[in-house]
Amino acid sequence: MAESKAEENVIANSMKQDKRLRKALNTWDLYFLSLGGIIGSGWLFAAAASAGTTGPAATLSWLIGGILVLFIALVYAELGSMIPRTGAISRYGHYSHGGVAGLFFGWTYFLSAVSVPTIEAEAVITYASSYIPSLAYSAPNPLDPSATVTLLSGLGIVLAAILIIGFFGLNYAGVKLMGKTNTGMTWWKLIIPTVTIIMLGFLVFHSSNFTNPALGGFLPTGNTSLIFEAISTDGIVFSFLGFRQALDYGGEAKTPQRSIPIATVFSVLTGILVYVLLQVVFIGAINPSDLASAGGWFGLVANHPTAYAKAVSAAPFAFLAKSSGIIALVILTYILYADAYVSPAGTLNVYAGTSTRTLFGLAENGYFPAALSRVSKKTRVPIIPIIVSVIIGLIFLAPFPSWYALVGLITGATAFTYIVGGSALMVFRREADELKRPFKLPYAKVLAPIAFIGATLIVYWSGWPTVGILSIGIFLGIAVYLVLLATKKVVNVFTKENIKAGYWVPLYILVLDALSYLGEADYGGTNTFPYPYDFIIVILVAIIFYLLSVHSGYKTEEISDIIESGTQYIQEEEETTSSGAK
Repeated sequence: MAESKAEENVIANSMKQDKRLRKALNTWDLYFLSLGGIIGSGWLFAAAASAGTTGPAATLSWLIGGILVLFIALVYAELGSMIPRTGAISRYGHYSHGGVAGLFFGWTYFLSAVSVPTIEAEAVITYASSYIPSLAYSAPNPLDPSATVTLLSGLGIVLAAILIIGFFGLNYAGVKLMGKTNTGMTWWKLIIPTVTIIMLGFLVFHSSNFTNPALGGFLPTGNTSLIFEAISTDGIVFSFLGFRQALDYGGEAKTPQRSIPIATVFSVLTGILVYVLLQVVFIGAINPSDLASAGGWFGLVANHPTAYAKAVSAAPFAFLAKSSGIIALVILTYILYADAYVSPAGTLNVYAGTSTRTLFGLAENGYFPAALSRVSKKTRVPIIPIIVSVIIGLIFLAPFPSWYALVGLITGATAFTYIVGGSALMVFRREADELKRPFKLPYAKVLAPIAFIGATLIVYWSGWPTVGILSIGIFLGIAVYLVLLATKKVVNVFTKENIKAGYWVPLYILVLDALSYLGEADYGGTNTFPYPYDFIIVILVAIIFYLLSVHSGYKTEEISDIIESGTQYIQEEEETTSSGAK
């Protein structure tokens, strides 16, 4: 009875805080929030990183990765328009499978969101190191010692920390200011890559680079497994993951029923077009003789890279434009150096808000103290989550002071949280059919499991030990929750019903650990399950867990309350003054 009462209190507090959020964002704002999350540091570094892994075949990696993310985005387009909530992705697993599943997925999502401001700040400083060498140096990747990457120096880390703090401060000013600031920055972020594509494509394009034997041909070594490795470890999926912004700010949208599906789907489609073209012009703009002298495509990530390879890795597009010797491209170089601040900073701005809202969502679910969900009456944003997010974001700088080192971990964490999307969709179709669905995904019985399997594969492609490190981070979050539970500051989610509905989540984490450790050697595994047999095993395991997850979902108290109270769409609480309502 006490547990039921506590759950009712959490639901009541959640509704109260959701009403306080300002409903200020329109369709364009949400679209640019998602697109601003997509076009960030990924466009500055991922083309070079993926080319170093798989050569010109990286264009296929972008297509495959983009299509997989599109399947996931389509699932969340229905969820977001059906139940628009701030911090939504951290809440849907809770709504469909109860507290145990929600706790695991919500905490993992927070880890993925709070680390993005860190990687975007690292991107800004890494680009600056191309003309201020004291900001960074070359060293083995902390997660993959076989590859050399650019790491921030002590001074670089300090400057990155200042950037993180500054943009969290901008979020404190309020969602309306943040949203409008982001719209302006995203226009810039869309125009500059487009100009780069056109100028490199017409002024310096070596079509022979796609098949040049001296560079290794279209797919160096002919190892197709590398095409999939690049999707997770080189920033490809990471670049597309920004689509989630429209969902996480959904509770602050004016017309979420219409805006969320449009912003979610079209931001991914725009991202696929831009990134595939960027990869094509990057491949074509490389000087073939210089790259051949550097050891071909693999020379970009060699243990002892040449000066040319180091320069390409530090500032890929800017260096290619500058080294071309063409006046128009040399001028473009200065614009690209400026964009190296704007693009990552814009994404940092967006994710500073996302991580805050994710922590807000976790508190709304009862996993963390209610104080974390309190919204400022002045700025209409949650304040304490901003402070906590700044601290945790800064912590990520120490062990992972490199864009190239952190990108795979973020990708794996985010993809893991997306696993629940397809399952939640089908649970809601079964248990909450009476809810309105402004956007109803066609062929959901086919697309939902594809999204589940796709997210699982992305996690697997992150490789070992990244998957293992991610698992440690997830279970550490559960440990924090247990400490809070012992002090009776949070709701006990370990009820019989929640355990029955969510047991498969920790089990799946351990199974993915085992598959990653025993999998393909190119992904860091022991090669017990070599490529392509590892793919078959992972897909079969994903299908089994998808069926288990759909079967275990149930009509939670939150969904029952939404249906009974008619609060599928929450209206903003009217502002009041000391003299009464405005």
